[in-house]
Amino acid sequence: MFSASLKSVSRGSVRVSAVRYAGESASLSKKRVMNTIRMGKARPAIFHQFETFVELSDGSVVRRRSQAPKDEVRMISDQRSSTLWNPTRDDLDDTDPNAVGKVDKFKKRFGGFDGTKEVDEELSIQERRKHIAKQKDDLFELLGENATEVNKGGKVQAKWESNKKKK
Repeated sequence: MFSASLKSVSRGSVRVSAVRYAGESASLSKKRVMNTIRMGKARPAIFHQFETFVELSDGSVVRRRSQAPKDEVRMISDQRSSTLWNPTRDDLDDTDPNAVGKVDKFKKRFGGFDGTKEVDEELSIQERRKHIAKQKDDLFELLGENATEVNKGGKVQAKWESNKKKK
């Protein structure tokens, strides 16, 4: 079980503790040396521990080094099956390989609703003003009989100019 000895050493800015077990010899604790853990370096960097075979979309196999412990990886879309990297190949499809499922069905069903109205013809400035005035009238009809538009900020400019003249 646990012995009563608890060693605690303060190194750098992080406190490192080591607990000894009752049956543990002193030589075992020497094998693992407690290093200083510097600020921002909580985890050691692990680079390319595993060799992985990557099967590309055309069937070729490439050996790469990876951090993930997978023996084989199969790529659905890569640089060999992309029209961006192979614009001269006619046998490649422009369709998205990931576009099978709920997202694609959603896009097909609601793709036309992008929030903008289609304008068939360009309206002149006068027609636009008439249209805006009509929309304001419709708004006031909804509000009721005694609704009036409040003009705010009309006197602010005059105050600003009078303050400028005083200085």
